[in-house]
Amino acid sequence: MQSQKFQPKKIAPVQYLLKQLNTEAGKVTPGWGTTPIMAVLMLLFFIFLLMILEIVNSSILIEGINMTRNL
Repeated sequence: MQSQKFQPKKIAPVQYLLKQLNTEAGKVTPGWGTTPIMAVLMLLFFIFLLMILEIVNSSILIEGINMTRNL
């Protein structure tokens, strides 16, 4: 009787799901792809950061929040 040199590995369910998500890795789709979505997300994040900066610089005053620094 001949023994097998390599035993097949058992694949965990999480590993199977992750492998299915990664099947398109390395392939380039023609055209713009997801660039417009990324541009919109970057714009929204930039606006969020501007709002935080304006709050810290007291350009925008929010009722009930005092931004004075006592060092």
